[in-house]
Amino acid sequence: MKRTEMRELAFKTIYSKFFNPVDEDIFKNADQKGLEFTKKILEAFANNYTEINDIINDHLKGYTIDRIYKIDLAIIIVAIVELKYIKENPKEVIINEAVELAKKFSTEKSPKFVNGVLADIVKDIK
Repeated sequence: MKRTEMRELAFKTIYSKFFNPVDEDIFKNADQKGLEFTKKILEAFANNYTEINDIINDHLKGYTIDRIYKIDLAIIIVAIVELKYIKENPKEVIINEAVELAKKFSTEKSPKFVNGVLADIVKDIK
């Protein structure tokens, strides 16, 4: 599987965690390398949950984290994890992939929102 597909898998897993336990069947078509990448994202999210929420809260203007669509929140979380903890891809690629996920899974306004939040966040990530 391509990184784009594995990133999507991580997003779906995080999003589903907001509502239900993870359905292990979503991993059945993933190859080993792809699963390792997805696992890195999910482990970094689990290990840094509080810090990730703080990063998001610190960069929201006119919103609170509770007001963000859960789909957009999951997309932003995946991007933050990649930007701050994994650092295997260029920042521009990570943000573009997040915007593409928003186009695919969220509302018409979400790509612009996700891009704006991440553009602000990326300035503070070293």
